Amino acid sequence: MLAMAVAAVAGILASPAAAAANMPPKIISTTPYEGMLSGWGGSSVSVTFQPAKRNGKADPLLVDQCQLWINGVPAQGVQRAVSEAPYGSTIQFSGFPLVRAGAARFRVLLVTKSMQRAEKSWEFAATGQKAPSLVNFGLMRQWSGYIVRGVGWTVYITIFSAVLGCAFGLIGALGRLMKTMTFKEAWQKHHSWAFMGGHVLRMIPYWISTFYTSLFRGTPLLLQVYIVYYALPAFIVYMRLHSSMWNNVAFPSAVVSGITALSLNYGAYLTEVFRGGIQSIPKGQTEAAWALGMPQRLILRLIVLPQAFRVVTPTLGNYFISLIKDTSLLSAIAVTEVLKRAQLVGGMFYDYLSPLLVAAAIYWCLTIFLSFWQGRLERRLHRDRAQA
Repeated sequence: MLAMAVAAVAGILASPAAAAANMPPKIISTTPYEGMLSGWGGSSVSVTFQPAKRNGKADPLLVDQCQLWINGVPAQGVQRAVSEAPYGSTIQFSGFPLVRAGAARFRVLLVTKSMQRAEKSWEFAATGQKAPSLVNFGLMRQWSGYIVRGVGWTVYITIFSAVLGCAFGLIGALGRLMKTMTFKEAWQKHHSWAFMGGHVLRMIPYWISTFYTSLFRGTPLLLQVYIVYYALPAFIVYMRLHSSMWNNVAFPSAVVSGITALSLNYGAYLTEVFRGGIQSIPKGQTEAAWALGMPQRLILRLIVLPQAFRVVTPTLGNYFISLIKDTSLLSAIAVTEVLKRAQLVGGMFYDYLSPLLVAAAIYWCLTIFLSFWQGRLERRLHRDRAQA
């Protein structure tokens, strides 16, 4: 009976499930690696591996030994640091003498406490120079021109989004101002079902504007960009399956999708800005224009809106400065503006800080430029107001 129990336990341990529950470590990648363009100066080596498993759970501490050979010689004075990440654990070898320039042969060996082994050998052409500092000024000088060329897209998107955003905001503000009284007040004042029917029609623009501002101010801008870029083409495809009228409707490009999302989002915020500016104009001016027989269209165009724009100019300038920076969100849909180009450079050389600092300087210069002209415009408007 005892022999049968021992055999059963041995069979369980030999089963695939038991083997999977006690897997040895597996080396995934190394730095430097074969074909790497740059980024390794010869003073540190990183090894990323899937940790050994005990009872189905990964445990990097099961690795008992980790050794590194360079050109067939064990690396002396090596300092080891283990870090964990979702894709695997990493051992950082550092502190050994600088590797001389030329072809270098590497070999790394991981041994667990249960004597399971993981080994990898590879070659790399060492530069014989120290690893670059935290900020690589040479990389910044070399690729700053490429990043700066993204300013064209940034300014283009900002201008179109600002113009469309102002249009949406002004229309939304006029819609929000259509509510002059509640239904209760309208009935108490007129006691007419015909007037109530017309009042309902007049309230439709108010309801649409209120829904618009609530929706676009209540959801994240990045989510709106994704919906326009990804969900709108899916909607077009769905409509093409049900109606041939949609066959000639083209999918919006990344730039068009970004401009659409930005202008709708900022239009929702500018709706309240314009509404506050229009309501700040004294009603006596409007009543005087009515007394002179001016139609509502001319009152808005010649009296109310010019003064309202003067009131909201500082707020508009602040929103446009924010708009310049929010164009960076379009890097998520592959618009090659400033931030996207900085990300591409960082991914090419495995150095993200240096190109991102260039991008930060560019955005800062753009905001300083716009703030300067905003200040001059405000001073001009105040001087004209004082002279009036």
